[in-house]
Amino acid sequence: MSRCLRIFRAYSFRFTRRHSTIFLGVFFILSVTIILQLYAYRHHEHPHPPPSVGDFNYSPGAFLRGKQPGNISYCLFNYGLPHGLNWSKISVLPSPETGSRSEYGVIYNAVQSITYMNVSKVDAVTYVTQATPEFLYHVVEIAKFWDGPISVAVFVPDYDLDIAMQILNHLCHCYPMMAKVSVHLFFPKRITKPRLRTLQEIQMSLTTVPTPTFESSNLNASELFKRKLENYRNLTNNTRAEYIQKARKNKIERMMMRIPNTGPLPPHIKFEDCSSSGLENVQTYRKVKLMTYPINVGRNVARNASTTNYFLVSDIEMVPSNGLATKFLKMIRKLMGDEKRDSGCVFVKTVFVVPLFEVVRGEQIPRNKRKLIQMITANRATYFHQHVCPHCQRFPGLQTWLLRPERDVVEPMLIARREYPYHRWEPLYFGTNKEPWYSESLCWEGLQDKMTQMLEMCLQEYRMVVLDGGFLSHAAMPRIKKHRKRDEKQNSAQYWKIIEWLKKKYDDRQECKLMWGSRLKNK
Repeated sequence: MSRCLRIFRAYSFRFTRRHSTIFLGVFFILSVTIILQLYAYRHHEHPHPPPSVGDFNYSPGAFLRGKQPGNISYCLFNYGLPHGLNWSKISVLPSPETGSRSEYGVIYNAVQSITYMNVSKVDAVTYVTQATPEFLYHVVEIAKFWDGPISVAVFVPDYDLDIAMQILNHLCHCYPMMAKVSVHLFFPKRITKPRLRTLQEIQMSLTTVPTPTFESSNLNASELFKRKLENYRNLTNNTRAEYIQKARKNKIERMMMRIPNTGPLPPHIKFEDCSSSGLENVQTYRKVKLMTYPINVGRNVARNASTTNYFLVSDIEMVPSNGLATKFLKMIRKLMGDEKRDSGCVFVKTVFVVPLFEVVRGEQIPRNKRKLIQMITANRATYFHQHVCPHCQRFPGLQTWLLRPERDVVEPMLIARREYPYHRWEPLYFGTNKEPWYSESLCWEGLQDKMTQMLEMCLQEYRMVVLDGGFLSHAAMPRIKKHRKRDEKQNSAQYWKIIEWLKKKYDDRQECKLMWGSRLKNK
């Protein structure tokens, strides 16, 4: 046997020496082929089976469908609103973080909460959120399930104030729970002040019919293209420059004006009943002018307006589970004791994280943990942004949280820190005004708008107490996503400036992954 092996080795050695170049060539070709196949497989969009969609069509305020507004308003409007605006009685203040350097003006308590006007700051907890006018209807879903005051900051450049007042005035005549809500307005100082429609604008919005364009005529796309191409081919050297100048002028006019010969008019919203069907498509001033949304200004304004020492900073599309506010207050009193709690004490450098989940399209939002776990088991719900930004909302102890049995209390599950491997975590939490402000230079369209605040909290060695027994849910709604690279670059540049400022203010902590020497995109 050993003699056979020696003979085989000898012939193999002789054969490979004689044909080594061929072997190397074949090996190289195979290696390149395998690499290219793997690359193509990874970057090729593989067909996925279409996800099943349930029968439930989520729409904020759908439970009000069929109900008509009454004669009584459940809201306390200030400054002459909703039908007028008395600027002589208004104190326009700067936004909280940037102060006198702020580019935004703030009007607090344009609508004032009636239900919790005289409640002690320790006997309630506030739901703090922000919105643009077309998302205001989501507040009724929060008011339905939140046992406490609600503070909403609304972005109202120019005539968006009028849109917001149309919606709020309608809601306040429809739903008694709107008495929990206080509304605060913020707007950019660089453009005209927020305004309501004049009588002439109201008449024009009811009677003006836009002039038909080529797109609305009987020509189809191919015929329209042929006509434009023929006109362009007939141009001469003398007429080409005039044609290009006219085309540019027409394009600018189409971008800046929705109605021929006029600027954009504030829309008149027609409500069939107390529900919100079609409201998300209203043409706001911000949409028409392609303005970015300063989401962190709204967060800071709504948070600054809270009159309770604990609040939950959340997004307006998040819906709380049953009894979340009441159960949280009971937990705080149990942990702190009645004497300290009644004196207004809070836990130092400690926030209480609320887990976030989202349901797939066509499913109802779960009201308790038992139903939520059933939906997750059936792949009808996931933790929030699992498929978009997995590191953003995957919280420490997620699997433990899912395995713990449901109890009718909110209680601490574990204490974590926003450190590696959770250094990109962006939780929503119960906190106080002792926490750092959100960075107002970051906009919503540029993404990662909460990242810098969480990084600063890590540098201050905050404790993140993950709660069990309560959660927030987000319903999947069909929406056109516009990817804006310019805003992402702007946010990235601002993020880098904030990093430099944090570098000077705090000592480096390796666990926070501050990344002194690398840009945001390298993280």
